Amino acid sequence: MSEEPAGAGTRQRPGVHERRERTLQRITAFTDGGVAIALTLLVLPLVNFADESTARQSVAQLFAEHLGDLLSFAVSFLVIALFWRTHRHLYEQLVDYDEHLLILNTMWLMAVVFLPFPTARLFVETRLRTDSAVLYLSNMLVISLLALAQAWWVVRRPELHAPSSPGTSRALAPPVALSVTFAVATLAALASPTAGLLVLVCLPLAQFLAVRLTRR
Repeated sequence: MSEEPAGAGTRQRPGVHERRERTLQRITAFTDGGVAIALTLLVLPLVNFADESTARQSVAQLFAEHLGDLLSFAVSFLVIALFWRTHRHLYEQLVDYDEHLLILNTMWLMAVVFLPFPTARLFVETRLRTDSAVLYLSNMLVISLLALAQAWWVVRRPELHAPSSPGTSRALAPPVALSVTFAVATLAALASPTAGLLVLVCLPLAQFLAVRLTRR
């Protein structure tokens, strides 16, 4: 058997590392593109309402008639932005990836891109329906759970993140706070759709408290 030249493995490692680093950048860019598409899709129903409006209808009347749609757009936009922020903080710590993390990230992105559908469905009726509110909130719950799964996987795989990355509690606290909030909102929506949606007001506070507690 021919022996591998001394130092061959050492010479190959930098090339392999560079390729995997480029792939990690492509994964992040692909994810960012998917999130951007989801944010764009949120506004399409509003564009349709503007196209269907008449010249006699004032902007104030149009806003008053579609106030629910405007609120759903604003809430969904801010929630997706919050999800993306948590995702960005996690992936900033990565130095490598594996197939399990790639699968979890793909599932997370699929759930994010699906969100415009329950958002459009939520206020399509004249009366807020329980099933529409539960679909909307459970979609967000799935996104937050998949974000938590990614953070948990990265934490238990030290070779994937930089040594200076935050500890386990700091890495998991934001997705845990989001998951708990959406779980409470989904359960509340089963009793009252309005109450379930109102729980979303607590999202920024829940994440802020989670970060503050872990820092202490």
